[in-house]
Amino acid sequence: MDPVEEVARRDAAGLTAAQAYERVRRELNVELGADIYRSYVNDLALVADWDGTLLFRTSSQMAKERLRQQIQPRLEARLRSYLPELGPVSILLEHEIPVDVRDLADARIGGEVRPSVAPTEAMTTPAPRMNAQSFSFGTFCVGASNQHAFTVAQMIAQRVGVSFPVWLVHSPPGCGKTHLLTAIAHDAMEQGRNVLMMTGQEFLETFQSALHKKRDSSSFKEMVRAPDLLIIDDFHRICGKRATQEEAFDTFHDLTRRGGQVVLAANHGAEGLEGLDDALRAKLKGAASSEINEPDTALRRRILDMRVAHHARSNPEFSVAPEALDMIADRMHVTGRELDGAVCQLLIESKISGGTTVTLEAAANALQSKLADASERRITVQLVQKVVARHFNMSVQQLLERTRRHSIARPRQIAMFLACRMTHASLPDIGQRFGGFDHTTIMYARDRIAQLVEQDPATKAEIENLARAIRREP
Repeated sequence: MDPVEEVARRDAAGLTAAQAYERVRRELNVELGADIYRSYVNDLALVADWDGTLLFRTSSQMAKERLRQQIQPRLEARLRSYLPELGPVSILLEHEIPVDVRDLADARIGGEVRPSVAPTEAMTTPAPRMNAQSFSFGTFCVGASNQHAFTVAQMIAQRVGVSFPVWLVHSPPGCGKTHLLTAIAHDAMEQGRNVLMMTGQEFLETFQSALHKKRDSSSFKEMVRAPDLLIIDDFHRICGKRATQEEAFDTFHDLTRRGGQVVLAANHGAEGLEGLDDALRAKLKGAASSEINEPDTALRRRILDMRVAHHARSNPEFSVAPEALDMIADRMHVTGRELDGAVCQLLIESKISGGTTVTLEAAANALQSKLADASERRITVQLVQKVVARHFNMSVQQLLERTRRHSIARPRQIAMFLACRMTHASLPDIGQRFGGFDHTTIMYARDRIAQLVEQDPATKAEIENLARAIRREP
């Protein structure tokens, strides 16, 4: 992907699923050629965004199999470049989409994959917009990977965290940041606190609208600086927008100076936020932070139990055999959001079969492509970063630090090299997960370390040891 296309994709932030798919269709037409496109993609329709899963409909079993085997990975990769927090994708035949499920999903087809509201709505809606019962502390599954973030979130909600006025929680997409933020907002509001929760995109659009259209940002400043607790999800959306991020930090300073608190969620820690001004990055480094990692097997099992129970409340006939959930937790090394997508797939299977319990065999058949894909994707960029950082006795945050110091730059190049060799992530995706490096930087690191491996036996042995450690990592 050339730099111009890369910039165009970054500028496309905020697209709906339907808008993103229209762009991807044009790209696939060029990539696949007119014949293949006409045979398989032309009739592939985006039916709905249903509980985070994008449902597509195709016309024949042959087209469905061909799409799943050869085109779905390309489709998902291109969609994800426009929708970074894209959930699972399912390609189904018409009869595989139950009428009530389709009706439910159709209601969301015109919306965005990510929850969002118009800027004017954000100004008058200082409450969490997601279902507070579904996204409460009580429904958040806790394990070793998120225990720290969960504890701090509860402290903030209970107002015992005033000693850290700004808190940044970061993780890969789908690990529960929005859930925690919504739970904080809900509990804080129940205590009578003045809470404003918005996304980084809403902060950006509302500020720029006030600045450029009305040429008066006083009403915006009054809105965002009034609450006791300001919560911004997807904070990384404002990075790279100099005026907006300066306004954000002025807001943080004014709000915390009066005793308020600021809670931020982003896909990276302060060191990895692409486009953030160095001075502002230094300020954010001084804030308290928590990282959420991808769940282990035990936590994945608890998440599956929770999601099955959630869907069973509105679909009383829905149940899944415990051994089926054990199998999914063991084989799908994915985020909570992707597990929810798997449960949605099982719900569809349950409805197709007339409401019978989803057995181990039925679950394996329904999730065949996801299980194979999950197996192939067991080694993630995040896992590579974790093992390489540990090998060089540094933290992942240090590994992602944008510096040319050899002691950090060389381990980072090794991690980039191994991410290229051992994961299915694309070069732009790897660059993004290393804090926003361009794909050409990833290519340079890959080729540089490959050259060293060829020339230096010691380097070759070290890389092989690291690769073995990554494969052994649970």
